[in-house]
Amino acid sequence: MSKNFVEKNIKLSLEFDKYLAKNPRAYNKIPKGACIVITQKGAGIFNKASITIAKSAREKKQKCIEARKEGTRWILQPLGV
Repeated sequence: MSKNFVEKNIKLSLEFDKYLAKNPRAYNKIPKGACIVITQKGAGIFNKASITIAKSAREKKQKCIEARKEGTRWILQPLGV
């Protein structure tokens, strides 16, 4: 895992936290105990690495949600890992 990957992940995670604080209804799209995979539109290498880490870190039968940043908005959807 490169320094750039870690820095980008931290930056996007903080932005996602701010989004959740401003949009509390978004919590309803996240199942209890789910893992959240942060991705960004157009960032193929970063997204692939994030999904690979989620695959190896999640518990059996644990749901995963993709939080994808597209411009200024966030899309929350189930991740088929």
